[in-house]
Amino acid sequence: MKLTRIEDGWAEAAMGAIFPGSAESGLGDIRTMDVRRFLRQLMRSVPFQAAFGLRAAVWVVALAPLFVLGRFATIVGLTVADRERVVASLVVSKSYVVRSLVLILKTMGALLYAGDDAVRARMLVPSPRQAGLITLRAKRVQAA
Repeated sequence: MKLTRIEDGWAEAAMGAIFPGSAESGLGDIRTMDVRRFLRQLMRSVPFQAAFGLRAAVWVVALAPLFVLGRFATIVGLTVADRERVVASLVVSKSYVVRSLVLILKTMGALLYAGDDAVRARMLVPSPRQAGLITLRAKRVQAA
């Protein structure tokens, strides 16, 4: 199973809202990491049920602007701020199914995002605030 071009665009826009990056932190936007190629590989390698779940997650996020914002648009047709608002609303939805589907998309995006060399390098650099950390040492428990 593979995603259509339209679904690829929806998934890329949704993941861009979830992982927008931060110039001040030195983290890039996920959309610069070839989301479409990653999704093609992912859809080829996972079982049918997982691929179906990912496709359902893409559709839920893509069509959510109609229900969340009251606009007849897909996630691609929104501004970055509106995309983030839609995804944030879905994550706190009363419906467990909706929350779970969005988290599937977030989890798959995290696999791609954390696998990027620049992001991993940035995650491994200790911040200056961590310099004052104290190492904890466990004591052996004496038998009574």
